[in-house]
Amino acid sequence: MHQEQVPFLTLVEEIAPAGMRAIPTEGARMKALVIVDMLDDFVTGALANPHAERILDPLGRLLAHARSSEDWVVVFSNDAHDPSDPELRVWGEHALAGTPGAQVVSELEPHPGPREIISPKRAYGAFDGTGLDEQLKALGVDEVVITGQHTHICVRHSSYGALIRGYRVTVPRDAVCTFEGVNEDEALEYLVMAYGANLTDVAALLGAPAAVRS
Repeated sequence: MHQEQVPFLTLVEEIAPAGMRAIPTEGARMKALVIVDMLDDFVTGALANPHAERILDPLGRLLAHARSSEDWVVVFSNDAHDPSDPELRVWGEHALAGTPGAQVVSELEPHPGPREIISPKRAYGAFDGTGLDEQLKALGVDEVVITGQHTHICVRHSSYGALIRGYRVTVPRDAVCTFEGVNEDEALEYLVMAYGANLTDVAALLGAPAAVRS
């Protein structure tokens, strides 16, 4: 991968499937499954997290469901850092754009297409400087189901970003995780208290009927 610096939103536009803004979504409400930072560096690499391995199975089932459902969109919100990003001063080098550590784990391998978006990010939140809001609004999405890691950092910031942009926020408790030493229940309770998140689980989402606008 060449090292020439490219404006980040230009990078997003190049990676995003060209036709995804043209899909009609009349009638049915659209959900977006947002998978945050399920990357090699966050599961087994530089910032390895054993808790992440435990959510792979339920997250894989939810991903398969979303891919097979006409009223779902899939988003992989992935750290893709530049060495100059301030976040690296806090956590050290991780998930540098174009490196193996910035790849989604093989168990959740992306299938980019009109309803499966790869959204690189350089900060905690999935909506921060990524253009994701515009992409989801164009697809008719009004609810985001936020999964991945970490519940108390990037999932939290992504939930706030979704809230202030008008999305309903749903979080399946068995498809997110903190890292060692952080209380998962407290992290989830904060999402409910501060952002009005709907806490659920993967089984409930798999059985939930599609909502239709009146």
